[in-house]
Amino acid sequence: MGQFGARRPSAALVVAIIALVVAASGTAVATTRLVGGDSLIRKHSLSADRLRAGGAGEVVRAHVAAEAQALGGHPASAFELASSDVRSGLVTASGGQTVKLASFGPFTVSLQCNDDGGGTFDAQIVVTSTTSNAEAADTPLTAGTPQEIDDVGPDSIFADNAGGTLVDFVAAPDAYMGYLIDSIFMPGTGAPCAASLMAAKS
Repeated sequence: MGQFGARRPSAALVVAIIALVVAASGTAVATTRLVGGDSLIRKHSLSADRLRAGGAGEVVRAHVAAEAQALGGHPASAFELASSDVRSGLVTASGGQTVKLASFGPFTVSLQCNDDGGGTFDAQIVVTSTTSNAEAADTPLTAGTPQEIDDVGPDSIFADNAGGTLVDFVAAPDAYMGYLIDSIFMPGTGAPCAASLMAAKS
């Protein structure tokens, strides 16, 4: 073994290794157990001059702005809980077919796929109400008579109502807000017409 044989470590090396192990285990404990700010700082223990200028206010303003944009400028009280939402998912239809998207209140909304010949199709969204004195997209409805509220085409290549369409459905005393997406030849679908609807009571 010569001069590199079994030597006892110096006291300094032992202390350094112990310090390294303690430091590493402390980091491991800290990463496995998150510490919340409330447990580090008692409530009401900081004076206002210890907070960064505008920090809390900026966070609150950003949150309020995001909420307002998400609600389209309407107060949160104008909307019901998400469990009352109606979502159709992606619905497709072949030429000559009319397929229901969803029903809510007195309204039934359907996708109507028209085959115009020569590979050209037209996707229409129609709504029917079971009651009189109802309207959709600011148009009065006759009970039991389908009324077109959105249309894409006629075309022989992909086309859609870019950005979707917002539609009001009103049947006093209730009102609904609907969001429609309507397209023809949507990539990834086998049928020429496709649509999706989400509606909520407002």
